[in-house]
Amino acid sequence: MEVPQNAVATVTLEGLLQHIDGNPLSATFHRCELLPDMVQIYPVKALARNQKPRPGKFRPDGAAPRPPSTLPPPGDMHLNLRLGKFIGDGRSGIVFEAEQLPDAVANSEHAFPPLVVKIVRQERCQSGAREAWFYDHLECLQGVVVPRCYGWFELRLTPEWEVPAWSTYPTSNSRTDAIEGPAEFMSYHISDLREKNLRPSPIMTELAAARDRLFILVMERVGGRFQRQPTYDDSESEPRLSAAYTELAHMGVDMSLDIKGRNVCMAPEAPPGLPSLPSPFTGRTHNIRLIDFELALRTDWSVAVIVSNCESHFGSV
Repeated sequence: MEVPQNAVATVTLEGLLQHIDGNPLSATFHRCELLPDMVQIYPVKALARNQKPRPGKFRPDGAAPRPPSTLPPPGDMHLNLRLGKFIGDGRSGIVFEAEQLPDAVANSEHAFPPLVVKIVRQERCQSGAREAWFYDHLECLQGVVVPRCYGWFELRLTPEWEVPAWSTYPTSNSRTDAIEGPAEFMSYHISDLREKNLRPSPIMTELAAARDRLFILVMERVGGRFQRQPTYDDSESEPRLSAAYTELAHMGVDMSLDIKGRNVCMAPEAPPGLPSLPSPFTGRTHNIRLIDFELALRTDWSVAVIVSNCESHFGSV
């Protein structure tokens, strides 16, 4: 039986943490709560110019609400993992295969698919939380066009503990969440935000400054990178990409700030992975998975506007 995405309460992860003397440590993480107001709607209406919006730009009923969850009450399962092969890294995180240790599901009727762990960078806790929020918000599209996500987990660090992955796979971006702020505010000048008394939610401000907390996302492993068809008119690739991003647009999610080849993957091979699910919006079954949501925007734009924004960046895929 497929394990519900909210079944895991704690995760023990081997191979991630060590003592300052070099000895390895087991790291036990606890599931974090994601608050509804962690991500605000873009564009910020209080900073809108005094211009009448063009017809059809905005949804007539405002931002798309999250459909009611179909998950059971949160579970209390404990998942034992060992850090595996390095897969890749980016602006906010470092991704590894996650080996499920033999007793991971010993007392459960459920089975997990192959998993990965995304280790959030020390200076990007806010970005990591935004990504976790979007996976939670897009619950109805997990297994459709986004990976199934089994939770956002936290560990409080002590001065005697080290995370070697942070130094082994450093980011080339020297900026931090505390400097940049969340993606919904990035295009505005700080003085304009202050004038209107606009700021991130308290939890997001707290996470931007956090340096003693270690966060991970546990997700199903997807397939390899999406490969465009080597044809002159790309008649097969473009519709598949557009259809995948359209599913997100139905939820008011615009990914156009971060559309690139490494963020578009194939669906996992089933088995050992889980099969793709049909879309609740279009009924379509996709073989594409979209990843990396730390720069995603929650908007009240229409589906057509969001899709147009995304299609303008398909040349980067």
